[in-house]
Amino acid sequence: MPITSHCSDVSGGADRAPDPRARRIADAILRWLASGVRLDAPACTFLEAQLGVSGLAGLCAMEVAARLASLLGAESEVQAASLSPVTPDYPDTPDTPGAAAEVALEYLLYPDTALRVSVERLLATQADEDAPGASDPGAPSARLADAVLAVLPPDATAVLHVPDVSGVSEDLSNLPHTAHAPHGLNTSGTPGPGAMPGSVRRILPVPSWAMAQLVRRLRLDRVIPAPMAAAVAEHLPEQQALAVRLALRDARFDLTEAAPAPLVASTGSSLGPARESRPDLVLRFIRRMPPSDPGYIETLALWLDLLHDLPPGKSAHAALSARRERLARAAREADEFTERLGRLNMEILMLQGVHAPALDAAEARRRVRLMDRMCLAVLGRPAALDPAEDGMAPRTPDGHDLGAFDPATGLDDLMRLLS
Repeated sequence: MPITSHCSDVSGGADRAPDPRARRIADAILRWLASGVRLDAPACTFLEAQLGVSGLAGLCAMEVAARLASLLGAESEVQAASLSPVTPDYPDTPDTPGAAAEVALEYLLYPDTALRVSVERLLATQADEDAPGASDPGAPSARLADAVLAVLPPDATAVLHVPDVSGVSEDLSNLPHTAHAPHGLNTSGTPGPGAMPGSVRRILPVPSWAMAQLVRRLRLDRVIPAPMAAAVAEHLPEQQALAVRLALRDARFDLTEAAPAPLVASTGSSLGPARESRPDLVLRFIRRMPPSDPGYIETLALWLDLLHDLPPGKSAHAALSARRERLARAAREADEFTERLGRLNMEILMLQGVHAPALDAAEARRRVRLMDRMCLAVLGRPAALDPAEDGMAPRTPDGHDLGAFDPATGLDDLMRLLS
């Protein structure tokens, strides 16, 4: 969908040409909005709670669309074609229905993976072009986001696809809660070849504040350093590289932070080289973790989360070993709880002060295996193992290990230990 800029000046002087990346990203956003936002079962549940409209899940598509039209300002496609879309004026008070409609609109227009991947592909292909802020750690963080908002039309709309849940036998709960409409959905009055039978489509106005939220959630202000972007392009296939770039854009720490200073004693002598910075450790992961690992993206998420919580002065290996040990202990405690639950009922366990485990044992062990592979590949050595794990030293019961007890000779020792 071509767009027309309503602002000729983008973050620079009046003679500066708009960033070409901004135009392409704005086109991708408008195409995503035109493809349609599906109002699936989880979205209906959320809107029922947020807007105070009960029973949406059991209504036909026409009734659902009619109930939401007045709250969200949605119109039929015929009305939208003949009239200019009216942007609802939502009050700022959080206790009013208008504020609840704001939250509902933010939920419906939250960028999904499809939009983020399409935008990230544009950013990756344009990284080497001479565009403002491209791979420049010193560039203003909001420059590209402002450029995108400047070329987006102020009267943008989205297609709201309301499936007839009451007349569809398939389970809609598996659909993504902010997924775009089915392939083949168009913006004409007739459903596309991929549209669900009995569905109703409404035109949803996108206010300027909602568009600003959508662009902000694309995290265009996050800078992926040029060496890191080059390593991703060099070591990973395209689809995996895009997923890695999205994970890096979601990182909760600055990927351009400076390396820590070398350790220096009070006498002025060096105590050794400085520890690797967190960006260096991310780069180490990209270069050393095998792309063929089936848990590559999930492992990267674990690594980025670990680096975010890494205390100053602590090595990544020590932090990874400590987190791995906690997961291994959680798996053992879950197994012990299951074993005790087989012998005693839950009421007795609660009276004994025993709580149900917060993490499934199988899930904990799966994460431990991910950490083991990551530690060997990235850091070059295994994590420090807990001696109580299977295959290590045998686990001793609570209390003292008396070994083989001989009543004839060990009674005095036993009494001394119990006294």
